[in-house]
Amino acid sequence: MALISSDKGGGSNFEPCPTGTHVARCVTVVDLGFQDTTWGAKEMVYVGFEVPLVRVAWTKDDVEHEGPAIIGNRYTNSIHPDSNLGKNLISWRGRAFTEDEKAGFDLFSILDVPCMISVVHNIKGEKTYANIASIMGVPKGMIATDRETDILAYTPQDAAKAGNFDKMPEWLQKLCTEGHRMKDSPNEYKSDGGFDDDIPFAFILPTAYGAMYAAQEMLQVSSNFIA
Repeated sequence: MALISSDKGGGSNFEPCPTGTHVARCVTVVDLGFQDTTWGAKEMVYVGFEVPLVRVAWTKDDVEHEGPAIIGNRYTNSIHPDSNLGKNLISWRGRAFTEDEKAGFDLFSILDVPCMISVVHNIKGEKTYANIASIMGVPKGMIATDRETDILAYTPQDAAKAGNFDKMPEWLQKLCTEGHRMKDSPNEYKSDGGFDDDIPFAFILPTAYGAMYAAQEMLQVSSNFIA
């Protein structure tokens, strides 16, 4: 099943990913259901990227591992041009959405697609958060590295993808559980229709989603994604 976005709107210790522009690849798209925001309850998605040139070392079962960092943002599930997701996808794809895409764009189609991400740091209290400020396509002539991280696609509306729940880290599972409880009772929550994408949910984490973050191929880009 597709994860559809339209133009209508919709925690533990970590090190922030370094600022600057990085080659990345989308490896995670998660349907978060409804989440509380300053604009009220909004349908949200989490989009994660591996950053192959930023390496992370960790130990699992007394064995040392090493892999790419993971960074991600939480977005309002909308490709409206005023939303951060819409802006990021337009700059990534290098073109505006067609009328058909505006009616319903499958967010899972961005999985395994390489890109360039611009990372900025935001300081809140004693913590520094790394946020993806913008996303662009990979320049012509640049070869993206092979993917190292397992693809993670989740929505409870699809039996196959719902099975990926156990592959997510606990903090993401918690968001999904609460978010889809809210989604099942939409009349209990109010939204004023705005967008609230500026949430510091960007982490540098070990790879291998299948190992719950405890432990962590050149893409042929489809013509229906990149112009």
